[in-house]
This record gives sequence, C-alpha cells and structure tokens, in this order.
Amino acid sequence: MKGNDYEAWIQYAHNDISVAIREMERIVNPRLRPYEVILYHCQQSAEKMLKAYLVSNGIPVVFGSKSWGHDINALRTTCSSIDKGFAAVRIINHCSYLSLFSSVRYPDFIFTIDAIHATRGINSAKRLFDFVSEKLGRSKLFF
Repeated sequence: MKGNDYEAWIQYAHNDISVAIREMERIVNPRLRPYEVILYHCQQSAEKMLKAYLVSNGIPVVFGSKSWGHDINALRTTCSSIDKGFAAVRIINHCSYLSLFSSVRYPDFIFTIDAIHATRGINSAKRLFDFVSEKLGRSKLFF
C-alpha cells in the first residue's frame, strides 16, 4: 500500500470492517465468536479511515521514527483541526470507544468482552466509516 494514497487507506479500512462483520455473523454460537478479533478489526478500520482523511488533506502518514501509531483519539483531534465536524460528541464517543481496543489482540488485555461490546464496536466503526466517507465526498456504505 502506498502510504500517502488515501484511497488505499479507505480500501484497507473497508476490508477491516468487512472482516469484523463477517466474523460476527459467521458462527451461530456466540460463545465461539472471536470477539477480540472483531473488536481489533473495528479499531483498525477506524484508525485507517482517520488516516485516509489526513492523507487526503495533504498530511502524510509517516512510517518509521515518526508515526501516527494506533491512537485514534490523537488522529481524531488532528482531523478536527482541519474540520470541526470531527469534534462532534458522537464522533468523539465512537473514537473513544474504539480506542479501548487497540491492545485487545494481546493476551494481557484486561477487560472481558462479549457480543454487546462487539456489536457496539461494529456500529461505531460503521458510523465512523460513513462519517469520514461523507467528508471525503464518497457515498455512505452502512448508513
């Protein structure tokens, strides 16, 4: 992926939310669903959409010594310096919720997660995906 191609960031974000949705729907028995994987992909989708917005506004995503990292709240704050819509309470809430799950992929994650968390994570990731899509002049996918 070219780091400064915002369309590529959007595609990767879409792939992440698609995986989360598929995993949530794939297994009928909720006790067997990999909630940590679902929430990780929701967090990743949000992170990549915020990076897509920044890249589309000429702010390069730098890899190596200086990187945006996984801090969704910091990314959202930077986005809000460009567009005040990113400071809306609902966007702050979606980003804050999803930021809880950047380390869910590690065994020492301390919270118990379940279907309620995963459903909320998917909904937040969808809302953020659509919000950023609109800001970029693209159609919503999830409404």
